[in-house]
Formats: sequence, structure tokens, C-alpha cells
Amino acid sequence: MKKGLNKGQTAVLILMLSIIVFQGIYLFRTSKETSSLQESSAANGEIQKSRKILREITQFNLGDFPFLPKRVNPEKKLIAFSFDDGPSRKNTEKILKALDKNNARATFFMLGQNAKYYPDLVKKVEESGNEVAGHSWNHPLLTKLGKKGVKKQMSRMNEAIASVTGSDVGLLRPPYGSINRTVKNTVKDPLILWSIDTLDWKTLNADKTADAILKQARDGDIILMHDIHAPTAEAVKKVLPKLEKKGFQVCTVSELLEARNITLHPGDVVVSANDVYRYKK
Repeated sequence: MKKGLNKGQTAVLILMLSIIVFQGIYLFRTSKETSSLQESSAANGEIQKSRKILREITQFNLGDFPFLPKRVNPEKKLIAFSFDDGPSRKNTEKILKALDKNNARATFFMLGQNAKYYPDLVKKVEESGNEVAGHSWNHPLLTKLGKKGVKKQMSRMNEAIASVTGSDVGLLRPPYGSINRTVKNTVKDPLILWSIDTLDWKTLNADKTADAILKQARDGDIILMHDIHAPTAEAVKKVLPKLEKKGFQVCTVSELLEARNITLHPGDVVVSANDVYRYKK
């Protein structure tokens, strides 16, 4: 006679069935509005929580489970928005609202010191379905610090962010985009650069920032912006509807790479989905 399910297996089964039901209800409600399985921030947040819980229980990667549909349509032109130096009390929430309104997502490369100061904003970024990533503790030139200095920056940054998200960052953008062999050897995450620099920090002009994106945008690009500047938040509001009309879907860096079947390892350097440098020791 076959043995019945133990308590752990029963819990996993119940949780899986709950997610299937949740997804079924959601897809039924939205099928009349969209064919690309785009999710509201609330639905996306629930999906991310479910993935995390199931991964912890089963130790499986659930990204390909049929009842957990992906938000990104790989058949469309994809472009990743990224924001450095935050979170910012004045601007990050404005950007989150603009992204949500336009069914878009982005990656926020946060400074550990700001994440520690604004843990509620870190939580809002994560729960809204956007991506929390790292940008060091306090924005030094990592290439000048040596191995111990880089480790200290990563440790303090991860401690501040993990206190909210429950895990270390999965991606790192080195300050100033500065990388050397010591950084590659020491950092335990892929290193994310950019293919379009909006120079929003320099112009501090919403129209110029939006124009920089519209004039240069190509499938697979990673856009560099900063959520510490008010004009950048205004630029996001302006540019998102225009990008949609051009056939782009705006997503996180991880969503972009996953959609293009790119798997990263520590020390790999990414400029865009079309420009990835593999690290070899």
C-alpha cells in the first residue's frame, strides 16, 4: 500500500493549488483586456511571493511552471529601465506609479545607505514587481578600494537590502561603471552596465532625458537613469506611452535577460542583451 503525503508535501500541494486558482481567476478577469498576460502590481507581487515561498519549500526553480505566467512577451521589442543611487523619498514613488500605470517594470540599483534610511521604499519597489539590485554602500570607486574594501561595500549594502527583501542583491551596478579584475573576482554577482546613458544627472531636463531614450532605443537596450532627480521622474511619465507606441515593452534587467535566454554568472559584465562579456578567471 502506498503511503500518504507527509505534512510538508501536503502544504506544498495546497499552496500550488491555491496559486493555480489565483492565476485562473486573474487570467479570466483580464483576458478581455489583454492578450499578453500583463499583470497589475498587486497580482505580480502575489506571484513573486508565491515563487519565493515555493522555491524555499521545494528548492526548485519555478520560473517555467505553466501556472506562473511571465509578464514579459519575448516576441516584443524589449528595453530595460534602470535607476541608480536611490531610493529617493521624493522621486522613487513617482516613478513606481508611472511604471505601474503603463504596465512597465524597472530595476532599481540601490545604495545600501539609502536602503537603510528608506526601508519602506525598498519594500515598495519589491512588492510592486520591480527589481531591487545593488549599487554599493555609498558610491565609492570600487577599483580604488582593494579586495577588503570591495567586500566591505558589498557586505554593508547587502545587509541593508536583505533586512527588507530577505536576500542579497542578485545584480550589481558598480559606481561610475568602473570595473577591474579585483572587482570581478570579489563581487559575487553579475555586473550590469548600460547601453544608453540618458545623462539625466547632467541635463536635469525631463524632455532631454526622454528624447535621449526615444532617439537611441533598440531592442535589448539597458537604459541608465537616476531616481534621485525630479526631472527624471517626469521624463519617465513622458516617455513610457511613447515607447509603447513604438512597440517596446519596458521591463527589468532580469526580465530582459531571461526573455533573451541569457544566463549570467558572477563577474559577467552586461552592457545590453546584445552585449554580454563572460568572465574567466
